[in-house]
Amino acid sequence: MINGQNLSATGGNPVMKSYTIGTQGLGAGVTVYAAGFYEAPLASAALTQAAATVNYGAANRATAAHAFLVASGAGSVNAGSCSIVVSGTSFMGDGTRVPGDSEVIVADITAMSANQYFETSKKWLGQVTFTLTPSGAATYSATFNYGFTKYDDFGNVNFTVNQVEAVGLAGANDADFDVQLIHHNSAGWTYSAAAFVPGPAPVLSLVTDYATDDEIDNGYGFAWKRRDLSIDVEGSMSEGVILRMVTTANNAVQFCNMHIGVSYR
Repeated sequence: MINGQNLSATGGNPVMKSYTIGTQGLGAGVTVYAAGFYEAPLASAALTQAAATVNYGAANRATAAHAFLVASGAGSVNAGSCSIVVSGTSFMGDGTRVPGDSEVIVADITAMSANQYFETSKKWLGQVTFTLTPSGAATYSATFNYGFTKYDDFGNVNFTVNQVEAVGLAGANDADFDVQLIHHNSAGWTYSAAAFVPGPAPVLSLVTDYATDDEIDNGYGFAWKRRDLSIDVEGSMSEGVILRMVTTANNAVQFCNMHIGVSYR
């Protein structure tokens, strides 16, 4: 039993994880994450044989996240084939750090489809480079959004989300506040040339539940809880969960404690 709820009803052992986030000192209109994160530029990359690379991240940053891309559609080649390769310093959960490592994220750019999501199996530190890598092609091109993602897969296992909760203290008045649960997977992504929002649509949202009662007031507590859920996540297959908190006011949240309850499958 956790908080009076039998999380083992769907099988496996119940597990509750907790995370704490806030927005103090981050400015107005910030989005922060718990249990993982998305990082991506708003604008897409349009690569060709004349400019075949795009970098992302910053040197020596402790990112340890998967690189991803979302295709605008099929790429083109005049002959042969062309792949997209991610290169940089990789780091895996067994403690292996490999400078100068690389991984093919897209094997054939002409087989990509609109809004299709691709993710490296490896995690990366610092800066990575996405490179169009031809084989027998003289001219080639591909356009895509790109970035980093980290998500909680509860130890690379399959699980069911039974409960989510957020409890915090407001640091300012915010009339457009939201907390969201995202089921990270390869479905539901949307390419954008100049206004990319990374991630699938949230499966749960405070705004959806509360409608117009989504405001937080300086110095007052706020809370959101959903239970009796049954959200299946294939953590063994590059899926996971991410919590996202959206604010519009400067220093909107002093702190927010977030909890996810799951049962293993």
